[in-house]
Amino acid sequence: MGMKLKELFSFRFYIKKLLELKDQPEETARGLALGVFIGFLPVNGFQVLIAITIAAFAKASKIAAAIGTHVTNPWTTVPVLIIDYYVGYRILRLLGYQVMRVSLSTFSISKLFSTGLALLVPTFVGGASLGLIFSILSYFGFKKFAENIKEKQNVETA
Repeated sequence: MGMKLKELFSFRFYIKKLLELKDQPEETARGLALGVFIGFLPVNGFQVLIAITIAAFAKASKIAAAIGTHVTNPWTTVPVLIIDYYVGYRILRLLGYQVMRVSLSTFSISKLFSTGLALLVPTFVGGASLGLIFSILSYFGFKKFAENIKEKQNVETA
């Protein structure tokens, strides 16, 4: 009964797992939203640990928080970080900050290390901004969805 790799990265797989949780829709939605927010931050490698730790204090579902971080996975991490950077770059420029522009055509690992902070600040600002937007959408969207599913199950069993 092995799990296929394709299944592990399936949106439908994660929704099914979230709905199987015994938590209340509110607690699951809060955990999911927290995980999605952390998933957009440039803290790769630590996202699940951070999300579970915060979820424990926020009375949110730890499993849903871990699942929410999967907005970034091996296939989406690089595109999400690039989008985070460009969104953060635009926000900081609009706020009047001087930000060094990094072009993908001139990007290299050595440039990454030499411009670390100049890259990290806009990426963090963009990640926090996108994370906020998508965590709010996932919170309300999943909560409503889970409540509708539970309501439908209650009607069927009544």
